[in-house]
Amino acid sequence: MRRLFPLVAVLFAIPVAVARPDDPASALTLTGPGATTYGHEIDFVGRLTPAVAGQRVRLLRGTYFVAATSTNAAGGFRFKVAIARPGPFHVEASGVASPPVTVRIVPYLDASLVGARVAGSPLSLTAKLRPSYAGTLRIRVERSGGRTYSQLFGPSADVSLGTSAIERLKIVVEDLPKPGFAPVGRTLAVALRPPSLTVGSRSPLVTELVRRLRALGYETPSATQNFDDDVLESVYAFEKVENLDRTGVADATFWAHLDRAVAPKPRYYQPGAHIEVDKAKQVLYVVRDGKVVHISPVSTAGLPGRFTPEGQFSIYRKVPGYDPSPLGILYKPMYFTGGYAIHGNPSVPPYPASHGCIRVPNFVIERLYESEPYGETVYVY
Repeated sequence: MRRLFPLVAVLFAIPVAVARPDDPASALTLTGPGATTYGHEIDFVGRLTPAVAGQRVRLLRGTYFVAATSTNAAGGFRFKVAIARPGPFHVEASGVASPPVTVRIVPYLDASLVGARVAGSPLSLTAKLRPSYAGTLRIRVERSGGRTYSQLFGPSADVSLGTSAIERLKIVVEDLPKPGFAPVGRTLAVALRPPSLTVGSRSPLVTELVRRLRALGYETPSATQNFDDDVLESVYAFEKVENLDRTGVADATFWAHLDRAVAPKPRYYQPGAHIEVDKAKQVLYVVRDGKVVHISPVSTAGLPGRFTPEGQFSIYRKVPGYDPSPLGILYKPMYFTGGYAIHGNPSVPPYPASHGCIRVPNFVIERLYESEPYGETVYVY
């Protein structure tokens, strides 16, 4: 009889270090750059501990899925993604989640000027924030004399810039960022160049031209935006005094001289009032107590055999309206010797062209006739 002994198998359990992501002891980490530009590709890296190879890890922004990858043998993982929002981002693996990570986004700010940088010409600023949800724009325009314009806009702006003066502008464009976005700004410096104005031009800068000439004592027509024949005469007078080419064009050279010009000095210094006519420069000065207060263009004798007398004279006769004379039909003449007079004429070219009298523009004689009395001294040289 065979006796059967039960076989007792003793199994020894050998512990193996195999981590489970759903183990309470498991942990996920995630790191990323502190900041990046909008749409730039960055690396998120992290680690699962204890290490588990091949474990699926998901990257999320809030509740939105971004990307997925698997862990390596050491439990590490990496995501290479282009991000457009600051997060927060975190990773998950079988119920385990990492602490959130926020990446600050630096948006793009496009700002440019559209138009010529010339005073009196249309000029505008175009600005745009990318992405549009990064914040809002604030635009500040600083002008000469401390004048400042400031306004808030959305993520884009189109601003028409006033160019009625020759001046410098400082344009500051900056965003007011939303949480998670970095502030950005642009500064544009603009020097408005003087325009080239001539007969037929229409611009607020014509008004500025007239104003500045009048401030220096030049006879000018009433404030106007039209560069007409009367404005032309004022420009001629300035060109004569400043020894510029007598083109009748207010160009860059003209404006440069206007910026630093001062009133001319008379030849004769004496108390009271007198008139001077400078035949070389072809201008007339009204002088008060040694100071030139009014300047007018003139045209003296230029025809063959004709001359304008030189010396010291005085106004002895004035005729309102038109007066026939041996030298022609004279408008509001103020005679200073014989048949020679200072009188108005619709044509006062920038060179000697009269029969011998002293021509001034009609709008000038209207003023001189009223302001210069009988007996006033007239010097012609």
